[in-house]
Amino acid sequence: MVLMIICNCRNINDTSVREAVKAGARSPEAVQAHFGCQFNCGKCRCAMGEVIAETLDRCAPVLELVAAE
Repeated sequence: MVLMIICNCRNINDTSVREAVKAGARSPEAVQAHFGCQFNCGKCRCAMGEVIAETLDRCAPVLELVAAE
């Protein structure tokens, strides 16, 4: 398995971001807080946001639509 480093300053990878999302993080700041740190340079915010969105999309329940009669 290949890990993609998302935050070089704090050494947070994509798997760690997904773990934080599953624990309730919904923003890059919440991911940082999950690991007990804060942004240093902030260059990872966009990439972290993309991983968060992707993870939430994957975990979203599929709603079954039923036609009303």
